[in-house]
Amino acid sequence: MKTKSAYHKSKNTYKFQTFSERIAAVSIDVARKIERRSETPEASDTFFGSALHKWSELNCTEHFTTFRKEILGQVGSLGQLVHNEAAIVELLKCHLLIENSLALQPLLDLVTQLARDLQEDFYRRFPEFFVILTDLLNSHSQDVEVLEWTFTCLSYIFKFLWRYMVKDIESVYKLFSALLSTRYKVYVRNFAAESFAFLMRKYKEPSHLFDIMFTSLMDNPDQAEGIGQLLFEMVKGVRHQFHSYFQKVFPILLSKIGPNGNATCVLPWEHVTSSMINMMSSMTSYTDRENSHTVLDLLCEHILQFDKQCQKSLAKCPEVDIQLYHMLKLLAVWVNYKNTVLITEPTTQTVCHVRTLPLQLQAVVNLHPI
Repeated sequence: MKTKSAYHKSKNTYKFQTFSERIAAVSIDVARKIERRSETPEASDTFFGSALHKWSELNCTEHFTTFRKEILGQVGSLGQLVHNEAAIVELLKCHLLIENSLALQPLLDLVTQLARDLQEDFYRRFPEFFVILTDLLNSHSQDVEVLEWTFTCLSYIFKFLWRYMVKDIESVYKLFSALLSTRYKVYVRNFAAESFAFLMRKYKEPSHLFDIMFTSLMDNPDQAEGIGQLLFEMVKGVRHQFHSYFQKVFPILLSKIGPNGNATCVLPWEHVTSSMINMMSSMTSYTDRENSHTVLDLLCEHILQFDKQCQKSLAKCPEVDIQLYHMLKLLAVWVNYKNTVLITEPTTQTVCHVRTLPLQLQAVVNLHPI
Protein backbone atom coordinates (compact mmCIF):
# COMPACT_ATOMS: atom_id res chain seq x y z
CA MET A 1 0.00 0.00 0.00
CA LYS A 2 1.26 3.48 -0.83
CA THR A 3 1.73 5.84 2.07
CA LYS A 4 1.17 9.59 1.85
CA SER A 5 4.33 11.63 1.51
CA ALA A 6 5.46 13.86 4.33
CA TYR A 7 4.92 16.86 2.03
CA HIS A 8 1.30 15.89 1.44
CA LYS A 9 0.68 15.45 5.16
CA SER A 10 2.13 18.84 6.04
CA LYS A 11 0.44 20.70 3.17
CA ASN A 12 -3.04 19.20 3.37
CA THR A 13 -5.34 22.22 3.32
CA TYR A 14 -8.58 20.23 3.66
CA LYS A 15 -8.49 19.99 7.41
CA PHE A 16 -11.74 19.30 9.24
CA GLN A 17 -12.83 22.15 11.50
CA THR A 18 -15.38 21.92 14.26
CA PHE A 19 -18.27 24.38 14.41
CA SER A 20 -16.51 26.28 17.22
CA GLU A 21 -13.30 26.55 15.19
CA ARG A 22 -15.18 27.82 12.14
CA ILE A 23 -17.03 30.38 14.28
CA ALA A 24 -13.75 31.56 15.81
CA ALA A 25 -12.30 32.11 12.32
CA VAL A 26 -15.13 34.42 11.23
CA SER A 27 -14.27 38.12 10.96
CA ILE A 28 -16.84 40.87 10.45
CA ASP A 29 -14.47 43.78 11.02
CA VAL A 30 -15.82 46.04 8.29
CA ALA A 31 -13.89 49.05 9.58
CA ARG A 32 -10.86 47.55 7.83
CA LYS A 33 -12.60 45.75 4.97
CA ILE A 34 -14.44 48.83 3.83
CA GLU A 35 -11.27 50.62 2.81
CA ARG A 36 -10.65 48.03 0.12
CA ARG A 37 -14.05 48.68 -1.48
CA SER A 38 -14.37 51.04 -4.40
CA GLU A 39 -15.86 54.45 -3.68
CA THR A 40 -17.54 54.54 -7.09
CA PRO A 41 -19.58 51.87 -8.88
CA GLU A 42 -17.57 49.83 -11.38
CA ALA A 43 -20.06 48.36 -13.83
CA SER A 44 -23.14 50.54 -13.38
CA ASP A 45 -24.43 53.95 -12.38
CA THR A 46 -25.19 52.54 -8.92
CA PHE A 47 -23.51 50.26 -6.40
CA PHE A 48 -26.62 48.09 -6.50
CA GLY A 49 -26.42 47.70 -10.28
CA SER A 50 -22.70 46.95 -10.13
CA ALA A 51 -23.25 44.26 -7.48
CA LEU A 52 -26.15 42.79 -9.46
CA HIS A 53 -23.88 42.49 -12.51
CA LYS A 54 -21.15 40.81 -10.44
CA TRP A 55 -23.45 38.28 -8.79
CA SER A 56 -25.13 37.45 -12.10
CA GLU A 57 -21.81 35.87 -13.09
CA LEU A 58 -20.95 34.37 -9.70
CA ASN A 59 -24.30 32.91 -8.66
CA CYS A 60 -26.23 31.03 -11.35
CA THR A 61 -28.66 29.29 -9.02
CA GLU A 62 -32.34 29.19 -9.86
CA HIS A 63 -33.12 31.33 -6.80
CA PHE A 64 -30.87 34.21 -7.84
CA THR A 65 -31.68 33.93 -11.54
CA THR A 66 -35.37 34.32 -10.70
CA PHE A 67 -34.67 37.38 -8.57
CA ARG A 68 -32.50 38.95 -11.28
CA LYS A 69 -35.21 38.49 -13.93
CA GLU A 70 -37.82 40.08 -11.67
CA ILE A 71 -35.68 43.12 -10.88
CA LEU A 72 -34.04 43.66 -14.26
CA GLY A 73 -35.03 46.94 -15.91
CA GLN A 74 -35.65 48.70 -12.59
CA VAL A 75 -32.08 49.41 -11.54
CA GLY A 76 -30.30 50.76 -14.61
CA SER A 77 -29.61 54.16 -13.07
CA LEU A 78 -29.80 55.93 -9.74
CA GLY A 79 -32.96 57.66 -10.89
CA GLN A 80 -34.60 54.30 -11.63
CA LEU A 81 -33.40 52.92 -8.30
CA VAL A 82 -34.97 55.81 -6.40
CA HIS A 83 -38.18 55.66 -8.44
CA ASN A 84 -38.56 51.90 -7.96
CA GLU A 85 -37.37 51.84 -4.35
CA ALA A 86 -40.56 50.35 -2.92
CA ALA A 87 -40.70 47.54 -5.51
CA ILE A 88 -36.99 46.71 -5.09
CA VAL A 89 -37.30 46.60 -1.31
CA GLU A 90 -40.29 44.26 -1.48
CA LEU A 91 -38.49 41.94 -3.92
CA LEU A 92 -35.44 41.78 -1.67
CA LYS A 93 -37.56 41.07 1.40
CA CYS A 94 -39.57 38.43 -0.42
CA HIS A 95 -36.52 36.55 -1.71
CA LEU A 96 -34.65 36.79 1.61
CA LEU A 97 -37.57 34.96 3.23
CA ILE A 98 -37.45 32.01 0.79
CA GLU A 99 -36.65 28.88 2.77
CA ASN A 100 -33.36 27.14 1.92
CA SER A 101 -32.49 29.83 -0.62
CA LEU A 102 -29.16 29.44 -2.42
CA ALA A 103 -29.05 33.16 -3.10
CA LEU A 104 -28.68 34.50 0.44
CA GLN A 105 -25.11 35.75 0.03
CA PRO A 106 -25.77 37.89 -3.07
CA LEU A 107 -29.11 39.10 -1.71
CA LEU A 108 -27.54 40.26 1.56
CA ASP A 109 -24.78 42.00 -0.38
CA LEU A 110 -27.42 43.73 -2.50
CA VAL A 111 -29.13 44.96 0.67
CA THR A 112 -25.91 46.67 1.74
CA GLN A 113 -25.43 48.18 -1.73
CA LEU A 114 -28.99 49.48 -1.72
CA ALA A 115 -28.26 51.15 1.63
CA ARG A 116 -25.12 52.63 0.11
CA ASP A 117 -27.01 54.09 -2.85
CA LEU A 118 -30.15 55.33 -1.08
CA GLN A 119 -28.56 56.47 2.21
CA GLU A 120 -31.23 58.25 4.29
CA ASP A 121 -34.07 56.88 2.17
CA PHE A 122 -32.91 53.35 3.05
CA TYR A 123 -32.63 54.18 6.74
CA ARG A 124 -36.43 54.49 6.87
CA ARG A 125 -36.49 50.84 5.76
CA PHE A 126 -33.87 49.64 8.22
CA PRO A 127 -36.30 48.27 10.87
CA GLU A 128 -37.99 46.12 8.21
CA PHE A 129 -34.71 44.59 7.10
CA PHE A 130 -33.46 44.20 10.67
CA VAL A 131 -36.42 41.94 11.48
CA ILE A 132 -35.57 39.78 8.46
CA LEU A 133 -31.88 39.64 9.41
CA THR A 134 -32.87 38.56 12.92
CA ASP A 135 -35.10 35.82 11.45
CA LEU A 136 -32.13 34.58 9.42
CA LEU A 137 -30.00 34.40 12.56
CA ASN A 138 -32.69 32.36 14.30
CA SER A 139 -33.29 29.97 11.41
CA HIS A 140 -29.59 29.48 10.56
CA SER A 141 -28.03 29.49 14.03
CA GLN A 142 -25.82 26.51 13.11
CA ASP A 143 -24.82 27.72 9.64
CA VAL A 144 -21.50 29.56 9.95
CA GLU A 145 -21.61 31.06 6.46
CA VAL A 146 -25.10 32.51 6.85
CA LEU A 147 -24.17 33.94 10.25
CA GLU A 148 -21.12 35.61 8.72
CA TRP A 149 -23.03 36.96 5.70
CA THR A 150 -25.83 38.30 7.90
CA PHE A 151 -23.60 40.09 10.40
CA THR A 152 -21.36 41.40 7.63
CA CYS A 153 -24.47 42.86 5.99
CA LEU A 154 -25.53 44.45 9.28
CA SER A 155 -22.03 45.83 9.89
CA TYR A 156 -21.88 47.45 6.46
CA ILE A 157 -25.30 49.02 6.98
CA PHE A 158 -23.99 50.56 10.21
CA LYS A 159 -20.90 51.72 8.32
CA PHE A 160 -22.83 53.31 5.45
CA LEU A 161 -25.65 54.86 7.51
CA TRP A 162 -23.97 55.79 10.79
CA ARG A 163 -24.59 59.52 10.28
CA TYR A 164 -28.34 58.94 10.33
CA MET A 165 -28.26 56.28 13.03
CA VAL A 166 -26.38 58.34 15.62
CA LYS A 167 -29.15 60.93 15.40
CA ASP A 168 -31.63 58.22 16.37
CA ILE A 169 -29.35 56.13 18.60
CA GLU A 170 -31.99 55.28 21.21
CA SER A 171 -34.35 53.73 18.65
CA VAL A 172 -31.50 51.89 16.92
CA TYR A 173 -30.20 50.49 20.20
CA LYS A 174 -33.67 49.41 21.31
CA LEU A 175 -34.04 47.49 18.07
CA PHE A 176 -30.55 46.02 18.17
CA SER A 177 -30.28 45.15 21.88
CA ALA A 178 -32.50 42.07 21.53
CA LEU A 179 -29.47 40.32 19.97
CA LEU A 180 -27.59 40.75 23.28
CA SER A 181 -30.03 38.58 25.20
CA THR A 182 -29.06 35.18 26.59
CA ARG A 183 -31.78 33.76 24.33
CA TYR A 184 -29.09 33.85 21.64
CA LYS A 185 -25.95 31.74 21.55
CA VAL A 186 -22.73 33.33 22.83
CA TYR A 187 -21.25 33.59 19.32
CA VAL A 188 -24.36 35.44 18.08
CA ARG A 189 -24.08 37.92 20.95
CA ASN A 190 -20.37 38.37 20.22
CA PHE A 191 -20.98 39.03 16.51
CA ALA A 192 -23.77 41.46 17.42
CA ALA A 193 -21.45 43.33 19.80
CA GLU A 194 -18.68 43.49 17.22
CA SER A 195 -20.98 44.94 14.57
CA PHE A 196 -22.59 47.60 16.82
CA ALA A 197 -19.34 48.74 18.49
CA PHE A 198 -18.41 50.80 15.42
CA LEU A 199 -21.60 52.84 15.78
CA MET A 200 -20.99 53.40 19.48
CA ARG A 201 -17.59 54.97 18.84
CA LYS A 202 -19.23 57.41 16.42
CA TYR A 203 -21.68 58.73 19.01
CA LYS A 204 -20.50 61.99 20.56
CA GLU A 205 -22.30 61.68 23.91
CA PRO A 206 -21.17 58.34 25.39
CA SER A 207 -22.58 59.12 28.85
CA HIS A 208 -26.08 59.46 27.40
CA LEU A 209 -25.67 56.26 25.40
CA PHE A 210 -24.50 54.34 28.48
CA ASP A 211 -27.54 55.59 30.39
CA ILE A 212 -29.78 54.25 27.62
CA MET A 213 -28.02 50.89 27.65
CA PHE A 214 -27.89 50.44 31.42
CA THR A 215 -31.45 51.67 31.99
CA SER A 216 -32.65 48.94 29.62
CA LEU A 217 -31.27 46.37 32.08
CA MET A 218 -34.15 47.14 34.45
CA ASP A 219 -36.52 45.38 32.07
CA ASN A 220 -33.96 43.13 30.38
CA PRO A 221 -31.45 41.87 32.96
CA ASP A 222 -30.60 38.95 30.66
CA GLN A 223 -28.75 41.44 28.42
CA ALA A 224 -26.14 42.30 31.08
CA GLU A 225 -23.54 39.87 29.76
CA GLY A 226 -24.15 40.95 26.16
CA ILE A 227 -23.76 44.62 27.09
CA GLY A 228 -20.46 43.75 28.77
CA GLN A 229 -19.26 42.17 25.53
CA LEU A 230 -20.48 45.20 23.60
CA LEU A 231 -18.49 47.54 25.87
CA PHE A 232 -15.40 45.39 25.36
CA GLU A 233 -15.75 45.50 21.56
CA MET A 234 -16.16 49.28 21.81
CA VAL A 235 -12.73 49.69 23.45
CA LYS A 236 -10.92 46.79 21.76
CA GLY A 237 -7.99 47.83 19.61
CA VAL A 238 -5.46 45.77 17.66
CA ARG A 239 -2.51 43.62 18.74
CA HIS A 240 -3.64 43.31 22.38
CA GLN A 241 -4.01 47.08 22.70
CA PHE A 242 -7.10 49.15 23.48
CA HIS A 243 -8.70 51.79 21.26
CA SER A 244 -7.81 55.43 21.93
CA TYR A 245 -11.52 55.84 22.77
CA PHE A 246 -10.93 53.81 25.95
CA GLN A 247 -9.33 56.60 27.98
CA LYS A 248 -12.30 58.84 27.25
CA VAL A 249 -15.11 56.43 28.12
CA PHE A 250 -13.69 54.26 30.91
CA PRO A 251 -14.00 56.93 33.64
CA ILE A 252 -17.55 57.60 32.43
CA LEU A 253 -18.39 53.90 32.72
CA LEU A 254 -16.95 53.74 36.23
CA SER A 255 -19.23 56.61 37.26
CA LYS A 256 -22.25 54.51 36.29
CA ILE A 257 -21.81 51.73 38.86
CA GLY A 258 -23.25 53.66 41.81
CA PRO A 259 -25.35 56.68 42.78
CA ASN A 260 -22.50 58.85 44.06
CA GLY A 261 -20.49 59.22 40.89
CA ASN A 262 -21.54 61.27 37.88
CA ALA A 263 -24.53 59.10 37.11
CA THR A 264 -27.31 61.29 35.72
CA CYS A 265 -30.16 58.88 36.47
CA VAL A 266 -31.07 55.94 38.67
CA LEU A 267 -29.59 52.77 37.21
CA PRO A 268 -29.76 49.08 38.20
CA TRP A 269 -26.33 49.21 39.86
CA GLU A 270 -25.94 45.46 40.34
CA HIS A 271 -26.67 44.73 36.69
CA VAL A 272 -24.41 47.57 35.57
CA THR A 273 -21.59 46.13 37.68
CA SER A 274 -22.27 42.69 36.21
CA SER A 275 -21.87 44.13 32.70
CA MET A 276 -18.67 45.90 33.71
CA ILE A 277 -17.24 42.72 35.23
CA ASN A 278 -17.93 40.90 31.96
CA MET A 279 -16.24 43.73 30.06
CA MET A 280 -13.18 43.55 32.33
CA SER A 281 -13.01 39.76 32.01
CA SER A 282 -12.96 40.01 28.21
CA MET A 283 -10.29 42.71 28.42
CA THR A 284 -8.03 40.57 30.61
CA SER A 285 -8.25 37.71 28.12
CA TYR A 286 -7.50 40.01 25.19
CA THR A 287 -4.59 42.16 26.41
CA ASP A 288 -1.11 41.34 27.66
CA ARG A 289 1.22 42.58 30.40
CA GLU A 290 2.80 45.21 28.16
CA ASN A 291 -0.50 46.91 27.31
CA SER A 292 -2.38 46.51 30.59
CA HIS A 293 -0.98 49.35 32.69
CA THR A 294 -3.32 52.05 31.30
CA VAL A 295 -6.40 50.14 32.43
CA LEU A 296 -5.11 49.52 35.92
CA ASP A 297 -3.84 53.09 36.33
CA LEU A 298 -7.21 54.57 35.36
CA LEU A 299 -9.14 52.16 37.57
CA CYS A 300 -6.97 52.69 40.65
CA GLU A 301 -6.94 56.45 40.15
CA HIS A 302 -10.72 56.52 39.97
CA ILE A 303 -11.06 54.37 43.09
CA LEU A 304 -8.66 56.52 45.14
CA GLN A 305 -10.27 59.78 43.98
CA PHE A 306 -13.73 58.48 44.80
CA ASP A 307 -12.63 57.38 48.28
CA LYS A 308 -10.97 60.77 48.88
CA GLN A 309 -14.17 62.61 47.92
CA CYS A 310 -16.20 60.38 50.21
CA GLN A 311 -13.87 61.05 53.13
CA LYS A 312 -14.44 64.79 52.71
CA SER A 313 -18.19 64.41 52.56
CA LEU A 314 -20.08 64.70 55.83
CA ALA A 315 -23.13 62.96 54.44
CA LYS A 316 -21.68 59.52 53.86
CA CYS A 317 -24.37 56.88 53.29
CA PRO A 318 -24.36 53.08 52.86
CA GLU A 319 -24.53 53.49 49.08
CA VAL A 320 -21.01 54.93 49.14
CA ASP A 321 -19.53 51.69 50.46
CA ILE A 322 -21.59 49.72 47.95
CA GLN A 323 -20.23 51.77 45.06
CA LEU A 324 -16.68 51.41 46.35
CA TYR A 325 -17.29 47.70 46.71
CA HIS A 326 -18.37 47.50 43.06
CA MET A 327 -15.20 49.29 41.97
CA LEU A 328 -13.04 46.91 43.97
CA LYS A 329 -14.81 43.96 42.36
CA LEU A 330 -13.65 45.29 38.99
CA LEU A 331 -10.14 45.69 40.33
CA ALA A 332 -10.21 42.12 41.62
CA VAL A 333 -11.02 40.82 38.13
CA TRP A 334 -7.91 42.52 36.78
CA VAL A 335 -5.53 41.77 39.65
CA ASN A 336 -6.54 38.14 40.10
CA TYR A 337 -6.34 37.22 36.41
CA LYS A 338 -3.92 34.31 36.05
CA ASN A 339 -2.20 34.97 39.34
CA THR A 340 -1.49 38.70 38.74
CA VAL A 341 0.04 38.13 35.30
CA LEU A 342 -1.16 41.58 34.12
CA ILE A 343 0.41 43.51 37.00
CA THR A 344 3.60 45.34 35.99
CA GLU A 345 6.20 46.84 38.32
CA PRO A 346 5.11 50.52 37.88
CA THR A 347 1.50 49.67 38.78
CA THR A 348 2.30 47.62 41.86
CA GLN A 349 2.59 50.71 44.07
CA THR A 350 -0.76 52.02 42.86
CA VAL A 351 -2.47 48.74 43.70
CA CYS A 352 -0.86 48.78 47.14
CA HIS A 353 -2.37 52.23 47.76
CA VAL A 354 -5.80 50.85 46.93
CA ARG A 355 -5.20 48.08 49.44
CA THR A 356 -5.20 50.70 52.22
CA LEU A 357 -8.96 51.10 51.77
CA PRO A 358 -11.27 49.67 54.47
CA LEU A 359 -10.32 46.05 55.19
CA GLN A 360 -13.89 44.82 55.13
CA LEU A 361 -14.20 45.91 51.48
CA GLN A 362 -10.91 44.28 50.56
CA ALA A 363 -11.97 41.02 52.19
CA VAL A 364 -15.15 40.83 50.14
CA VAL A 365 -13.35 41.12 46.79
CA ASN A 366 -10.37 39.01 47.98
CA LEU A 367 -7.60 40.99 46.28
CA HIS A 368 -4.63 38.78 45.48
CA PRO A 369 -1.44 39.57 47.44
CA ILE A 370 1.02 41.68 45.43
